[in-house]
Amino acid sequence: MKAGGKMTGDSREINTGDVFLAYPVGNERQSTDNRSYINNGLNNGAALVLYEPLGLEKILDKKELDKILTNDKCIAIENLAEQAGYIAAYWHKRPSQSMYVVGVTGTNGKTTVTQWIAQALQSKYKKTAVIGTLGAGLLGQLERTGFTTPDAPRTQSLLKNIQIQDASAVAIEVSSHALDQFRVNGIEFDTVIITNLTQDHLDYHGSMAEYAKSKKKILGLPGIKNIIINADDNFGQECLVELNKSLHLDINIWAYATQAEKLSSLPSSPSRRIRKILAENIQTQHDGMAFDLSIEDQSFGNIQSQLIGVFNISNSLAVLATLIANEYSESEAIKEVKKLKPIVGRMELVRGKTAHAPMALVDFAHTPDALEQTLKALRPIANQRSGKLWCVFGCGGDRDNSKRPLMGRIAEQFADEVMVTSDNPRSEDPVKIITEILSGCKAVEKIQKNSDRATAILQVIRQARQEDVVLVAGKGHEEVQEILGKRHAFSDQLHLQLAMGGAAV
Repeated sequence: MKAGGKMTGDSREINTGDVFLAYPVGNERQSTDNRSYINNGLNNGAALVLYEPLGLEKILDKKELDKILTNDKCIAIENLAEQAGYIAAYWHKRPSQSMYVVGVTGTNGKTTVTQWIAQALQSKYKKTAVIGTLGAGLLGQLERTGFTTPDAPRTQSLLKNIQIQDASAVAIEVSSHALDQFRVNGIEFDTVIITNLTQDHLDYHGSMAEYAKSKKKILGLPGIKNIIINADDNFGQECLVELNKSLHLDINIWAYATQAEKLSSLPSSPSRRIRKILAENIQTQHDGMAFDLSIEDQSFGNIQSQLIGVFNISNSLAVLATLIANEYSESEAIKEVKKLKPIVGRMELVRGKTAHAPMALVDFAHTPDALEQTLKALRPIANQRSGKLWCVFGCGGDRDNSKRPLMGRIAEQFADEVMVTSDNPRSEDPVKIITEILSGCKAVEKIQKNSDRATAILQVIRQARQEDVVLVAGKGHEEVQEILGKRHAFSDQLHLQLAMGGAAV
């Protein structure tokens, strides 16, 4: 049966001897079902098809259904969506079992934290890997997958490839979709992290309560040894309170914060000790930030960081906790955290070649909370430079439209000058999206708008002064813009460089 050696949920990838997993995922708001391609998979040479039988008759005509029901290569497995990850894991001989695996979930910070963990763990594991928004593979050799967390068969295949390349540690971004759709079932996590929970993906989840419910599933994955949670976040506090009552006493729990009162208010019990990491007295400096660090109420002095933004200090604490949980000494862990640098598209400084160019940054901030925190992080820098803070942003099409006015309100409140433009409009009219963003603003007449993102960036750079700070938010690392079903090459970094006198394309 394993002649082809591949197990996949994409019938287009099937070659002779491969195994096709066919099952529906999603909910009443958004769903996909690859079972309509079962016969395509068989025609492409599938040696075996495992399929979810429930409701199959609703998506196939009688002729196609009979072909499947009478074919010895097709085996029905109930609840296949939940079982697929475990099946794929065993198919690949449980690759995650031989590696140190960290899973990171949260609305914001997943990419940064996973990249930093992979960087920091290299001092111990030599070869480390990442699966996430920027791609999958050995650190520095990532290949784009198009997903934050791919489907279960694909994720297990990626883990196997990473194992073959001798990586001994991997950090995985775990999206709420992945948790809701069981994509990480079969992965043997050692440590899991929750960074925060703010509004996003309500087009899929429907409500914040359902979104939170999906995120919380990461805490119930089997075999976890360490749980690390942001105590500054209300959802994090909720999770910590629940974990304090947990009977799983063999799990180590870490709470990190930038607000001392968030740690002091945590519950305690004779049978459960929550370990604590605190960064306080955070100061913005010209080339980064500094803060006082304490671990388990022991002071480790003032830490100098190359990072910008309190949220990045918070993210670095998640990395620090991961290292200590992995038996690094405090001094070793601190040494690694001091080395951390911004990730591409995450508070990334883009330098201009002209003397009068403003300070320009690109950030992936595409949720209300992320945009607010990013602007708040840049405000002290703009003040130090005696300049204005500019914000260029848009909102994606075919996604949660309730956040659009919220982001307009936040940009207006926390930036001095705002340019509303397109993000990835997809099938929607960019002008309509911009109008919905502006509906959350009080002084619409003071806000600039331009649906062409390239010229919007150029306009702002031409208006901004040398002492100003310009944030281009929403796309971060992305290199394409999706418009009416087509993907056009587009890089915020490149357009900023061109606007500031950079090299021609």
